[in-house]
Amino acid sequence: MRHKAKIDWWIGTVIFLSPLIPIASFPQPPAIATTALSLLVIFGFLFPQSYETTETELVIRAGLRTIRIPYAAITAVKPSSDGRSALAMSLDRVLVEYQSGEQRIAPQNQTAFFDDLQRRAPHLSRRGMELTIALNA
Repeated sequence: MRHKAKIDWWIGTVIFLSPLIPIASFPQPPAIATTALSLLVIFGFLFPQSYETTETELVIRAGLRTIRIPYAAITAVKPSSDGRSALAMSLDRVLVEYQSGEQRIAPQNQTAFFDDLQRRAPHLSRRGMELTIALNA
């Protein structure tokens, strides 16, 4: 199942308008080249953005970058509002922790995302809005 990314309007505005500052302040070829390069980098690393649950893994797509996380490697999935740098363009984020790292993403519908992930990763148990590895008693 494919999940759309959530974009906070103010983050989107800052990201798209900030590369235009060089042209507005100094409309010469170097500023135009800098702006074009900035926009290319932004679109190359951020757009389009989506999260897909396949049969075996969570696939995070952000621009030209694709991150594949096998379900078996996921150790926790929880809501997060951490402001650190991430692929997510919203502060309404989800932290996906896995054996070799972590990713912050922002699915548009977190409830549907958690439900979908729980169905595909049976080793994770629901605790409120978190999915964590079940502890055997």
